[in-house]
Amino acid sequence: MKFKPKGEDLIIVDLKKVEDLYNIKLPLSYNEFMLKYNGMNPSKEYFFKPDIWEEKFYFEYLLSIKYGRYNLERANIRGIKSFPENHLTIGHVEGGTISLSLKKQDYGSIHVFYSDGEMYKLADSFTEFLDGLEELEY
Repeated sequence: MKFKPKGEDLIIVDLKKVEDLYNIKLPLSYNEFMLKYNGMNPSKEYFFKPDIWEEKFYFEYLLSIKYGRYNLERANIRGIKSFPENHLTIGHVEGGTISLSLKKQDYGSIHVFYSDGEMYKLADSFTEFLDGLEELEY
């Protein structure tokens, strides 16, 4: 996958601040990715299509942990108790928001939700989501 980092470099303390702010524990795969890239702006167009669906989700970006005008903290200004509860907003697809579940029963899974309240599970893990992104061919 070709993309460019979204923000400036992070250190482990930056991730710890996010965990402390929301009283959460982030998945290791997410932390490792963010330490390396601090978000993602794809340099090409990508989509994610679960095997069981007809619909494709056109990927836009992953939020940076810090730096920039619109980052993880700003996207989660109401905290993780607002809709969708116990989900952390981490990015966007066309027309929707990508969230990371912090619920015990599906911890670390990736979902997409829309302003009308519809929510769909995309992947069981952050790694599975990244691996499932496919380049759009014209």
